[in-house]
Amino acid sequence: MHVLHVGKFYPPDYLGGVETFVATLSAALVRRGVDVECVVAAVRGRGSVTTQDGVRVTRLASLGVLYSQPLALGLLRALRTAAADVVHVHHPNPLADAAVLLSDRRPLLVSHHSDVVRQRGLLPLYAPVVGRVLRRARAVVVSAPQLIETCRELAGVEGKVRVIPYGIDPAAFAATPAVEARARALRSAWGARPAVLGVGRLVGYKGWDVLLRATRDLDATVVLVGAGPEEARLRALAAPNVVFAGRVPDELRAAYYHAADLFCLPAVSVAEAFGIVLLEAMACGKPLVTTALPTGVSAVNRAGITGLVVPPGDVGALRDAVAALLGDADTRHAMGRAARAVLEREYTAALMAERYLMLYREAMA
Repeated sequence: MHVLHVGKFYPPDYLGGVETFVATLSAALVRRGVDVECVVAAVRGRGSVTTQDGVRVTRLASLGVLYSQPLALGLLRALRTAAADVVHVHHPNPLADAAVLLSDRRPLLVSHHSDVVRQRGLLPLYAPVVGRVLRRARAVVVSAPQLIETCRELAGVEGKVRVIPYGIDPAAFAATPAVEARARALRSAWGARPAVLGVGRLVGYKGWDVLLRATRDLDATVVLVGAGPEEARLRALAAPNVVFAGRVPDELRAAYYHAADLFCLPAVSVAEAFGIVLLEAMACGKPLVTTALPTGVSAVNRAGITGLVVPPGDVGALRDAVAALLGDADTRHAMGRAARAVLEREYTAALMAERYLMLYREAMA
């Protein structure tokens, strides 16, 4: 079987949640004997063809990014000439949708990661295109059942929607001696206070400003891993107890999770459709503090079991939740163990790949 993924970018050039998912799924499929190719845009410069974890990655030359859409004008030709038994497109991606409609009729699957949120003004132009693609697809996949109701773009195709949660490889976040040594060094650098960790792009919908306000007076160190357009504003808002770690390479990120006492994703918008970083924290046995969004975030963090859940944007509730966990080591450790167990049972890369493989076979039948 030959599977062709069509996305926007690919790691390590770009480390978004969708890109991490595509890379993880592709590598897991390769381990099951599937030929996998990913066609994406280059973040900068000319195009290239590389092999990563057995996955052939074609990065197309791009004219830049317009409204979050990379302008890789060679996508149609690449899609038409690539050999594939199944074409797997990742939404939202208007240029990929147009290329799919103009190419041949190979079996098509769509992973609908989220509706268009920040560029809603363009929906009158995009909605007819995405509607045609979803109707043509053999199946449409979402990462959590909540998204079937909250994603407006899925209206009319609910009968072909399948739920396949994201997954990660827990071994990549194991507490090896090297990881534990790095974690100790980080804790030493952060000081003697407990540590609250947040990982993700520094963008508005993540709610990092809410976390900074909520923890301003807490006896804790707040560590933000990531970079983005909101960094200057967040630095101006931050108290002295905040550490901006910037971008951290994949091979070093596990140490940050293990060094922390709890993990917080204070997202304030449905643009946060799942939160793969939650799975990474769970793999490291960390309790979660998240917000009650009608997305996969609420599917992953089970309130009172794997962590605590608060209303989006509620500074006081977030402060109380973080303070409660920091002040109760027994509950914190119990929730961390439960989080690890849920991850191993429901959110591994191996399970995700097996579910997609079954769906590919069904699409080809």
